Amino acid sequence: MTFLINKKPFFCNYWVTYRCNSKCEFCNFWRNNSYKNIFDAKFTDVKKNLVDLKKIGVKFIDFTGGEPLLNKDLPQILASAKQLGFFVKLSTNGYFYKDRFKEIKNLPSRTYFSFDTTSKEEYKKIRGIDGYDKLIEGINIAINNKQEICLLYTVTDKNIKNLQEIVNFADSNKITTYIHPCFSYFGNKSLNKDNIKKIKKNFWNPYIRMSLPQLDFHKRGGNNPSKSKCQAGLSTIDIGPDDTLIIPCTHNYNKKIKIDGKLHTLYNSKEWYQLFEKAGKYNFCNHCTIDCYFGMSYFNRLPNYFFKQNLTYLKNLIESKRRK
Repeated sequence: MTFLINKKPFFCNYWVTYRCNSKCEFCNFWRNNSYKNIFDAKFTDVKKNLVDLKKIGVKFIDFTGGEPLLNKDLPQILASAKQLGFFVKLSTNGYFYKDRFKEIKNLPSRTYFSFDTTSKEEYKKIRGIDGYDKLIEGINIAINNKQEICLLYTVTDKNIKNLQEIVNFADSNKITTYIHPCFSYFGNKSLNKDNIKKIKKNFWNPYIRMSLPQLDFHKRGGNNPSKSKCQAGLSTIDIGPDDTLIIPCTHNYNKKIKIDGKLHTLYNSKEWYQLFEKAGKYNFCNHCTIDCYFGMSYFNRLPNYFFKQNLTYLKNLIESKRRK
């Protein structure tokens, strides 16, 4: 956990495409026309940025989208990230996993499969496509080939009714499952307090993971711009498929800067801190609950989040060690 001491960016959200075959009810990428004319990330650009991210001190990269498996260069991208020593996270809906498995086998450190229901019909309603069988097929392929995976349950007040069936699925199949409250962006609302309590009851389940401080953050109403602890640009960097640094974050941005192989130079300039000094303080940042920009601040916030963040970390660490 040296990144807690160094206080340098350690996490990168890397959008390799905004294209997606799903039409998730809680996502805006497929609805917003501004994303439709942006080309997928090119390996030549990503490779340069990976080298610079390594110099900056980044340890973890989430290759996401859209649906990242739609990017033809993804195998090269994942291989390069792995070679450079990053923890490589791949976030996918699983639809194309079977088709591209041979190309990406053993490249991600961990693959996250979106998994919000065990019902084929409800899957269609939530994700907008008939893809449940493809998802299950992809999960089974990953398990049978000993890939490290995690199911990602994006929970809302609407699909909280699926909580027990998701927990039962995780238990019976012995698959780590992360319960992740839906971000309060794109018009989505934070979970109500009763539903947060329901989630917390599963904290000690060996196959269930959650962030206690994240749930409390939702419960308290999310970000307060007047005393924000947003870490955009400090612990987390967002890069778009069009080779741009996104400021302050992808979900609500007011500026994009073309990188052109100069990410490390930009990071070491005074401009970097000027670009991100208002992160979390804009009007659109009010009530934000996007955890990847606040997660590291939980370690530094006594007493509200510190102890629960460390409890979450230790529980996850113990479970990870226990299964090896």
